[in-house]
Amino acid sequence: MLDVLFWFFFLLTPLVIWFLLKFAGEKVNEISVMNITTVSIYVFSVLGLFPLFYQLDQYRVDTGVTNSKLVFVVLLCCFTAMLFFLLGAIFVRLAIGLRPYPIISSEIQPLKKLNRAALVLAFGVVVAVLALYLCKVGQPAIFVALKEGAAAAAVARSNMGNDFAKYHRYSLIMHDLGTLVTLSFFALWLLEKTFIRLVLFLAAFFVSSFVAVMATEKAPFVGLLMALFMVYYLVRKNGFVPKKDIVLLGVTVVVVLMVFYIYFMGSDSPISALMSVFSRAFAGSIAPAYFYLEYVPHIQDFYWFKTFPNPGHILPFEPVRYTVDIMNWKFPNLVEQGMVGSMPTVFWGEAYLNFGYLGVPIVAFIMGGFVAVVSYFISRLQVNAVSIAFTVWMIFHLKTLAFTGFSGFLYDFYIVGVGLMVLMILTATTKLKLRKF
Repeated sequence: MLDVLFWFFFLLTPLVIWFLLKFAGEKVNEISVMNITTVSIYVFSVLGLFPLFYQLDQYRVDTGVTNSKLVFVVLLCCFTAMLFFLLGAIFVRLAIGLRPYPIISSEIQPLKKLNRAALVLAFGVVVAVLALYLCKVGQPAIFVALKEGAAAAAVARSNMGNDFAKYHRYSLIMHDLGTLVTLSFFALWLLEKTFIRLVLFLAAFFVSSFVAVMATEKAPFVGLLMALFMVYYLVRKNGFVPKKDIVLLGVTVVVVLMVFYIYFMGSDSPISALMSVFSRAFAGSIAPAYFYLEYVPHIQDFYWFKTFPNPGHILPFEPVRYTVDIMNWKFPNLVEQGMVGSMPTVFWGEAYLNFGYLGVPIVAFIMGGFVAVVSYFISRLQVNAVSIAFTVWMIFHLKTLAFTGFSGFLYDFYIVGVGLMVLMILTATTKLKLRKF
């Protein structure tokens, strides 16, 4: 009976998503904030439950994912979250009337000379901050991996991220501003293929690629390639991607990830690397939700807002690093090895930790409305190389709802930071221009 119920909800989920996305005015093969965010949540949460339910992923079994009933409860939470997420978006679009404007290639406006100069200046800032960061961190994890192996690289990776003081400030410039600049230069080159624009793009791409891989992380570099892919189709094809090109991108991503697992993560063969890729891609972000349901309320009581951010420490509490708490509980050996690990999962996991099962649909509805509002206001910007890059950056930022908590978006340091940088670049010559329909 449990198998029947599992398959019913497992197959019902994509059908509900497809129907509600169409009802919200989305098209399956169109690049948009709502489309990509929804598909990402589905891919990185629901799909990975199949191998977990039937215990086909030995690594996840070895870490304790062995209760099929609890995996089914995770599926119910995923289904509920996706349903109310899209209902929240539909409410914003139909009840409030905030429908986003489409990107039309023929409407792309050229950037003025001072705007382009501001982009070059921003690139200089990225390089300077990267140099400062490398001076403080010492040898990057990628060099450690090549010299000493995957185990030593894991410690170096921890020192470069979770255990690095004020890392979010450096990340804002190195990762986020660097990506925005790279995508902007790429869009500029697509619009006018001059030598100087090609040089600027290649230089920015080299820097962003190094930033993406220097901690031996796999997702950032793959994300950069996918972001360039999206910019191309937004500039040239109004954001519509042929199905065969989606397949080609998927194959390319898998091959790149296999190379990473062989050279930096210790996989001893292409088959082993391929299995690791699929385990990490489809089960890696949803398996922690299983542990969340085990941890609260059986080991730890509900957090009740304690995971929420406290900007400027204006409230009398210190935000709990719940992802670290659960990681330390599940893998105490990491603490003994001096590593600071974390165990994030899809956004509804944090909702459950704070408010129980009732929090899942409520938070999902709010976050769906939030994504819909953000997509509307971004679509109001005049279409140019920077606004296209900002749209793609926002897609990749919001799709992290598939494998991170929701409370960070209540006071989003990165959206505010990158948004201000975009405003400074676009207003270098004149006031901000908005689209009118």
